[in-house]
Amino acid sequence: MEEDTEFTKLPLEERCVHKLWKARVHGYEEAAKLFRQIPDEKAPEWNKYLGIVKKFAADSNAAAQEKGLEAILAYIENAGPAGKTVGEVMSNIVTKCLSAPRTKTKELSQQVTLMYVEIEKHEAVMEELIKGFDQKNPKVVAACINTATMALNEFGMKVINVKPLVKEVPKLLDHRDKIVRDEGKALIVEIYRWVGVAVKPQLSNLKPVQLTELEAEFEKVAGEKVVPTRYLRSQQQKQQVAAVEEGEGDEVDAEEEDEAAAPAIDPLELIDPVDILSKLPKDFYEKLEAKKWQERKEAMDELEKLVQNPKLEGGDYGELVRALKKIIQKDSNVMIVALAGKCVAGLANGLKKKFQPYASACVSCILEKFKEKKQNVVTAMREAIDAVTQNLTLETMLEDITEAIEKNKNPAVKSETSSFLTRYFSRCTPQMLDKKMLKAYVPLLLKALNDPDATVRDSAAEALGTAMKAVTEKSIMPFIGDLDNIKMQKIKECCEKAVMTVKIPKSARPATAPAKVVAKPASAPPPKKPTGPKKVLSGGAKAAKPAAKKQAAASTVSNFEREMADEEVEAIVSELLPPQLLNDLVDANWKTRLAGAEQLLQLVSNMDKSDMQAQALVKTLSRKPGLKDNNFQVMKAKLDVVKAIAESPKFTRTSANLCLQDVAEKLGDAKTGVAAAEVLTTIADNLKLDFVATEVLSFGLSQKSPKIQQESMAWLSNAIKEYGFVIQPKPVLENIRKALASTNVAVRTSAISLLCTLYLYMGDTLRRIMESEKPAIVQQINAEFDKLEGQRPPTPIKGMTVSTGEDNSESVEDDQNPDPDNLQELLPRVDISGQFTDAIISQLSDTNWKMRDEALQKVSTIVNANAYVTANLGELPAALAKRLTDSNKIICQSTFTICRQLGEKLGAQCKQHIRTLMPSMLQGLSDSKSQVRSLAMDCIKVWAEQSGLKEIYEGEMIADALKTGNPFLKAELFQWMAESLTNAKKISKEDLIATLPHLMAAVEDRNADVRKNAQDAVLPIMIHVGFEPMARQSQKLSAASRTAVTTMLEKARASLPAKPAAPPKAAAKGAPAKGKLAPPAAAPAKINTNTITKSKPTIAKPSATSRNKKEDDQDLSPLLQVNNLKTQRMADEQKLRVLKWNFTTPRDEFVDLLKDQMTTAAVNKSLMDKMFHNDFKFHLKAIDALNEFLNVNPQATVSNLDLILKWLTLRFFDTNPSVLLRGLEYLLTVFAMLAEDGYNMPEMEASSFIPYLILKSGDPKDTVRNGVKNIMHQITLIYPCSRLFAYVMEGLKSKNSRQRTECLEELGLLIDNYGISVSQPTPAAALKEIARQISDRDNSVRTAALNCVVQAWHQEGEKIYKMIGQISDKELSLLQERIKRAGKTRPVIKTAVEVAASRPTKAVRPNAVAQEVAERYSEPEEVVEPTYRANPSHRQRPISAAFRLDYDLLEDLENGPSVKAPQLLKMDLDDIGNDVRMPRLDPAKHMITSPLTNRSGATATVELHIGRLCNHNLDRSIEACKEVEMMMRREASSKTLVAMTDQVLVAITNQLQVLQKATAETHDLQLMSVNYTLLIAILRSIFSSPQMATRASQAVIRDVMSSLLLMLVEQKLERFNTEDQIVRLTNSLVVRIIENADHTRLVTAQVRMLHDCISNPNTHPKFTELVMKSLWKVMRVIEQWQEQLDLAAVLREVNHFLVDFPSHTWRDRKDLTPLKTIKTLVHTMVQFKGATLLTYLNKEDTCNELSKIVNKYISTSAPKLGDRPAAPREQQQLASPHRLSKTTHHQLSAIFKKIGSKDQTREGLEQLYDFQKMNPDADIAPFLEKASQFFQEYIEKGLKTIETDRSRQGSTAASSISSPQETPSESGVELGLYLRQQNSEDGDMIPASDKANYYKEKLKALQHKAGLGANEESMDNRVDDMNRNHAQKELLDNLPRSVLGESNLSSPPKQTDAASLELIKQRLERLKR
Repeated sequence: MEEDTEFTKLPLEERCVHKLWKARVHGYEEAAKLFRQIPDEKAPEWNKYLGIVKKFAADSNAAAQEKGLEAILAYIENAGPAGKTVGEVMSNIVTKCLSAPRTKTKELSQQVTLMYVEIEKHEAVMEELIKGFDQKNPKVVAACINTATMALNEFGMKVINVKPLVKEVPKLLDHRDKIVRDEGKALIVEIYRWVGVAVKPQLSNLKPVQLTELEAEFEKVAGEKVVPTRYLRSQQQKQQVAAVEEGEGDEVDAEEEDEAAAPAIDPLELIDPVDILSKLPKDFYEKLEAKKWQERKEAMDELEKLVQNPKLEGGDYGELVRALKKIIQKDSNVMIVALAGKCVAGLANGLKKKFQPYASACVSCILEKFKEKKQNVVTAMREAIDAVTQNLTLETMLEDITEAIEKNKNPAVKSETSSFLTRYFSRCTPQMLDKKMLKAYVPLLLKALNDPDATVRDSAAEALGTAMKAVTEKSIMPFIGDLDNIKMQKIKECCEKAVMTVKIPKSARPATAPAKVVAKPASAPPPKKPTGPKKVLSGGAKAAKPAAKKQAAASTVSNFEREMADEEVEAIVSELLPPQLLNDLVDANWKTRLAGAEQLLQLVSNMDKSDMQAQALVKTLSRKPGLKDNNFQVMKAKLDVVKAIAESPKFTRTSANLCLQDVAEKLGDAKTGVAAAEVLTTIADNLKLDFVATEVLSFGLSQKSPKIQQESMAWLSNAIKEYGFVIQPKPVLENIRKALASTNVAVRTSAISLLCTLYLYMGDTLRRIMESEKPAIVQQINAEFDKLEGQRPPTPIKGMTVSTGEDNSESVEDDQNPDPDNLQELLPRVDISGQFTDAIISQLSDTNWKMRDEALQKVSTIVNANAYVTANLGELPAALAKRLTDSNKIICQSTFTICRQLGEKLGAQCKQHIRTLMPSMLQGLSDSKSQVRSLAMDCIKVWAEQSGLKEIYEGEMIADALKTGNPFLKAELFQWMAESLTNAKKISKEDLIATLPHLMAAVEDRNADVRKNAQDAVLPIMIHVGFEPMARQSQKLSAASRTAVTTMLEKARASLPAKPAAPPKAAAKGAPAKGKLAPPAAAPAKINTNTITKSKPTIAKPSATSRNKKEDDQDLSPLLQVNNLKTQRMADEQKLRVLKWNFTTPRDEFVDLLKDQMTTAAVNKSLMDKMFHNDFKFHLKAIDALNEFLNVNPQATVSNLDLILKWLTLRFFDTNPSVLLRGLEYLLTVFAMLAEDGYNMPEMEASSFIPYLILKSGDPKDTVRNGVKNIMHQITLIYPCSRLFAYVMEGLKSKNSRQRTECLEELGLLIDNYGISVSQPTPAAALKEIARQISDRDNSVRTAALNCVVQAWHQEGEKIYKMIGQISDKELSLLQERIKRAGKTRPVIKTAVEVAASRPTKAVRPNAVAQEVAERYSEPEEVVEPTYRANPSHRQRPISAAFRLDYDLLEDLENGPSVKAPQLLKMDLDDIGNDVRMPRLDPAKHMITSPLTNRSGATATVELHIGRLCNHNLDRSIEACKEVEMMMRREASSKTLVAMTDQVLVAITNQLQVLQKATAETHDLQLMSVNYTLLIAILRSIFSSPQMATRASQAVIRDVMSSLLLMLVEQKLERFNTEDQIVRLTNSLVVRIIENADHTRLVTAQVRMLHDCISNPNTHPKFTELVMKSLWKVMRVIEQWQEQLDLAAVLREVNHFLVDFPSHTWRDRKDLTPLKTIKTLVHTMVQFKGATLLTYLNKEDTCNELSKIVNKYISTSAPKLGDRPAAPREQQQLASPHRLSKTTHHQLSAIFKKIGSKDQTREGLEQLYDFQKMNPDADIAPFLEKASQFFQEYIEKGLKTIETDRSRQGSTAASSISSPQETPSESGVELGLYLRQQNSEDGDMIPASDKANYYKEKLKALQHKAGLGANEESMDNRVDDMNRNHAQKELLDNLPRSVLGESNLSSPPKQTDAASLELIKQRLERLKR
């Protein structure tokens, strides 16, 4: 038993595939339970079973198979990715389950099949079932048929496509198995139930017996109402929405039920098309041109038989249609004309929409042929015109119909044309016959209504009556106007008799049945495609009560109403208003009128707006004096009344017409103009701006007063900016032309101002429209337009909802730009058809190519003579189409040029000629000459731009072109498709599917260009047709090709762009829908829910006038919220809870992740919709919105910066350049703001953005690359350069040569700006990789690599040859040559000296090099937004209560580890200078809690604090200083700091520069002083440690010393109270640098500093002097360093100095001291090295001058080094020390303790002198051996001073070797530090009684080191004697002068003072010579 249940311990996945059937059964059962328990359909657990679900249905054990099917059913019902399993699962079900012997297995398999259908996989299911029809096992076939029948019965024909089933029926009815035949019969009967008689033509080939049986079955089910009993998931969602909208409505319209129950089907959909073009006889066209009518009739008879096929295959019917058209126009035989008419009708009916390109050319000739009297011809023409115009719009036919009714004198033509309109109107909906068409056609028919011919009048009346029935009487009456009663009555009679052949959709019914709509709002089951505006509410609005919707519907009235008679008005007003009020309004006393107007205003304000009698009130108010009252007070009151009335929904255009002119007239009144403008705006709110603008502008410009004209245009200009471009520009422009012709300058100026407003929306099109004005006016207009170049129109603030008229709703679109097609209608166009004579057309077809060329020249001249032409081109398009494929290439090229010009001049009207010319243009792509193909492609692009892509892709023209198989054509065409389809809209899916077979074959074409371009086109085509059709098409390929193509399709599928955010329909479902929006995390969900809930009332507020879905969806919350969710996102990504933002191309899961994160972060919903929209224009709007929001709330931008950067990386993969450029501009602004505020970019943000930014550095556009460069520069200010270097190094792996070039240039800049230490992972490894690029094939890459290595050479010299490793001789020679050239023009390396000396200077970058050691993992405190202290405009805006978040609650709900910022111990610094003990800091409290416990975490912590040393925020810098100082005391962290010495020094140097630039206005002086002191204290600690001091590089030493000396030179320290302390600390610090730094680097750094001082003429003289003095001090002790000194390096720097500044260049200089200093340095080295110094010179690189100087000094040098006497220190070390007793030891300890104190130094030295006198044998070496050289020399100097003083009996003269400014107390700090170091190591030597004093003195020393206090008494003497110049000299004078005596070995050891001084003078004179 144990063995039988052992499998239960296995994981569920293993049990489901276990070899034991019992284990599998157990696994299936558990899986089914699990599938029903997983709540989220997108949970990752579902993916585990994707690969094994298919095996459930194929189980060999019957019992297990049954359980497996149950598990599959549960999986499909609940799993989101279940659709991916349909193919394999259905294949197993068909072959193994449907015909299983177990009944339950059969039922389960059918349930699984139907469930797949329910989850939208019906196409794949039916495909597998139809495959089962071909199985050999009849049981399988019968089961498949039965399942297909069941699917059709339950889901209906809207879901199940019956066409492939109908094709299989004959085969099934002839099957050998009776069960199969019976199932087949049941299937066809079920199809008949849904399709009806449309299926019968497909059964005509069955046997008579079968037909009889089927007819009997059909009769049984005839008349049944069929409705689906089961719906798809999407249909179920729609039904739920409809149920909510329907509310309490319980009646369902019978018509709607019929529509839902039995959707109409076109029988032609079940028929295969017939290709008749291939069946035409070869001599068909010759017979049509024959002279004998019998031959022509014979050809027409053959064509008539062919066109009788109900469905024709698409193709190029242009030639055939032109031939038929010619017969209709010119053939004299009426029989043949009638046949031609029938053939045209047959073609139009058979081709349906595909005939549309030819239809417009046929209308005019058919209408003209109605003049024939033969009835058979007229009948044929009627059939032809009805068929031809099936797919033509009224707008397209307007010109031809106008010609037939207005200009044609034949009454038969007029009558038949009117009759045609009657038939056409009968199938028109109100949307087809809109206001524009009524305005065009009604006047034509009214003219015909007055025709003398009765037939014409009757036909016109019928047409008008039919139009009235189509759009309702109220809609058409404004266009009919005043008409006598007899004619009006006749029109109404025709209206009653008219029969409409089209169903008026529900959205159009309010016009005909308003009561019905009010009683019952729109509600129905899942509606069909809307044919009119729909009332759809989104979000919470969908859940609004039906009563509110009824109220909204009831408030809708027509814009027009009948004008009331005066009697009616009096009757209404008498009930509403008191009689006295009516008398007051017309009283002669203005005060009475004023009181009456105010009383009327109060009454109107209290009235119910929805029931207000607006027209009656307006008429009452207009009674004399009415709105022309002379008293301005009365007039203002009356205007207020009109404004109140205009707010009523009952205020119609009829009411507006009564008062508009009077109100507009008051615009010119200075006192009432403002009130009048407000009234007009209110009327525009109610009745649309378009109506008010036209009326006001027309009236205003008809007045004589220039003021009225001027103000009316000014009002319209402001109104357009407020409402957006919602007006018809044509009438406005006509009025503006009148104003431009005015003699008044102010009127013309106002007109131009209005034009400028229109220019913001219409663009350069307006320039072209106004070109016909006078040249002076045009020049003035263009000048004003130029000022607006690049500006965007303002965002509309009004008009988002407009009261409805005959239109059900009107909304202002987000994009306020007008339709380009409408604008092009305004352009003045010329009809050039008359210029293309028959002679030119025939000459175009001449056999002589020269004649054809001559004809083309004539055509070109005609076309180019006009800027814009009409679409009427006569026979020219057909003639040009032939020439596009001419055998003569010159003719071809000329024709393509003409066609391109023609497309530009036609504009949008070129749509009419697409069908004629485009096939020939496409054939031009197959030409073998590249010039022809290029011209053809240019021509296609122009026509596509003008007409739109939709027209080109319609009619399968692309597919027909691809059928030719020409490789040139395929390569060019697929490339164009890839480019054009990426951002295209509304492309016909069916037409693109026709190209799929050719695409699938081309992706593996032998031609490389075809193959590549076809593969590029896969993704753009998939965007429009979807993955499934392409996958089905790939299954038709061979097995070898199928795998590769499928892989390619899957890859493209992953790259499909993200769909725009769906409208929040789920919100109507209540709580479950809301829950889906919330992510699993509790805290983010809380934020999201609160945000949505608080913004909901704005979205869901029901409004009677709110019919715009976009307004309902509008999110009024801030674009971005200030929160701390970035920390959580970083923690989630670090712990791999979410996907890491890393991809080659963005996939759907990354887009979904970003959407979820944005939703959680409460990003504005409208902004997200724009961000993830398919249209790039919305992306531009999103970027603009973010840019504007950056100035409003920059802190919110920082909080969501990672989300913004991730979204912009997605945009980097878009092809639209405008989005990319706009995004780069935005990024530049953001990073500039972040750099200004000292922001530190976390690693998560950098890793998700910088790699993709580097990808764009290889963009082919210069503007993009320059933008990337600028952003990279900004990034160095907020992100460590070393890490940026690593990312850029990764960019070198790209195959894009441009990217590699840009990366190498960026690497060179980084090395140039920040030194070689920025290179990662090491300088050697980086340079090796860079050196490899020298061998690149691309010249620009090689050049950039060489320049990069040269930058490193400037820093490191010859060392780079070792770093770059082995390279070829050729590359090495290139590098050496480049270095040689660079050496001649070697740039001066900028130091802190130059930066400070040059004015003005750039702001110091706070995070340039110092951030090379920034944090390697993200810490929460770094994510929090920086304080915007320096920029008041960046202060955070207070958040309103509607959007405030409960941060305390969020902290409690926060998931993940809590990472807290270190809490530094706060101390009172005011009393720190007092004599108190320093508090002992507990290091444990300052440890940063970090999830990383390994060495990398500790290193990151150290780097973090080093990076914070440099910061504009001084508080943070001070905290970092304290942390670094503490880390230097700890052993563990101090070891890490040793390796980072250079980084610490660079950070400190940068911060010193920040402090140099800081002022009292920007920073607190007290903080600056503390920061100075702490930085110098750290430097002292570093240079007190031999390990750290010797690791400082030459460049860093140079910068540190430059910064320190600069502090003394610029005299900026006088701002601080602690100035003297800082100066003293700085002096001692420089001494330590000289003592402990690496000697070679120190000397070379000082020589380089002197070189830089001379090379920069702006260097301060004091600075140069201090540099020289420091070098003099070094020369005094340089002999003692000879063992550690690299003389070769020093001589190289000296050589560099002498090369750049040779001796002969110093003749014109005033000061020769720098040159003498360098020579003295050489002389000093010669003194202790002698002739051996020559061995350190490089003969190749050494200049002649240096060689001469060295040889000269060698010849005149002092005695050799071996002859010199031993140094005193060496002699002292040779003496044997005597051991001290314990008492003596304690005595010496006490003495040295006094020497270390500030106030007892002198006393201690005297006691030490007395001790040595009393104990001459005592050895004090143990107390001095660990002290610095400075301290030892100081003791010796002090003792000698005391000896001299006592020998001279109290003389106070200073010794010749002591410093004139130095007293023992001045070095108390240094001595105190020495004692601190010594006593800390030898603490056991301190007596117990003195420990208290010891710690007190130690505290004082620490205070002095930190600059926190000083002993004032010990400084009084020094302050009195020092001035500013002495402070500068103190640096060099603090060193003991005894050093000079020791270094000058050529003089005797002991001399008198005078003799010693004289000897020194002589020595200097010899050096000068």
